[in-house]
Amino acid sequence: MIAAHWQTALFALASVGIMAVYGLLDPTLPAQVLMLAPLVAILGLPHGALDLPIAEALWPLRSRSRQAMFAALYLGLAGGMVAVWLLMPGFALLAFLGYSMLHFSDDWAEDLPALRWSGGLATVGAPALLHHAEVEAIFSMLAKGGAAPAADAAALAGGVGLALLAVSILTSHRARGRAALELVVLWATAAALPPLMYFAVYFCALHSVRHFTATMGAVPNGRRALRVAVVLSVITTLAALLALRLGMTGTLAETTEQGIRVIFIGLAALTVPHMILVDRFRRADTGTEAG
Repeated sequence: MIAAHWQTALFALASVGIMAVYGLLDPTLPAQVLMLAPLVAILGLPHGALDLPIAEALWPLRSRSRQAMFAALYLGLAGGMVAVWLLMPGFALLAFLGYSMLHFSDDWAEDLPALRWSGGLATVGAPALLHHAEVEAIFSMLAKGGAAPAADAAALAGGVGLALLAVSILTSHRARGRAALELVVLWATAAALPPLMYFAVYFCALHSVRHFTATMGAVPNGRRALRVAVVLSVITTLAALLALRLGMTGTLAETTEQGIRVIFIGLAALTVPHMILVDRFRRADTGTEAG
């Protein structure tokens, strides 16, 4: 996944902009959820909605039946993750944090390994290290029994990521470039913003942009891929709104908790098949695919 300097600039500008919004409005947690949901839907989901064009580039899915088989497998994997979350929420939360760090580290896949892993650990660990109580409160909405150990594990990961970044910058001139600047911005954003707003900035203004740009440049038919991404994003958003509506109980606190659960459990479920596809596509695109 080749990074570009304009992506770094966009991430930095988005961070400054959201910091200004936060300073002016000081939104409550329900307001933050209300801000996060459309940002993820409009700016975050399209990069995952390119999974069908990715699959079509990997396999012959020209017929409706083959596309239906792919959709069934994809949604089956996602549904399996939702089932795991409902049955073992503590385990599912820890697993989600782990594979999210691994997946997000790909944003710096072309950089030094130390910076790549520093970035992966920081994406999830930075807010837990800097705003531990707030992160634990959010985690308790996702997995009540496993919130404290998950927050502690994420904070530890963040500390390791920060140490890796500091050592890399101090010991290697090769580490003092674009990737290091992005990670400094990421840590500054995590320090200045509450966890949900930080996540919106990173996920929408860096991760999604970087993945979307790289995928659009690699799939055979970019215009069709864009149309598919828009359609699937709308369908996914409507499904999420339906899930939120069905879970609404009337009180603001319970609606906020339901919103957080829909957003993050939904992302956790979709990330598993998404990661599998992206890894397969990357190996095929670089000529390392077996066979």
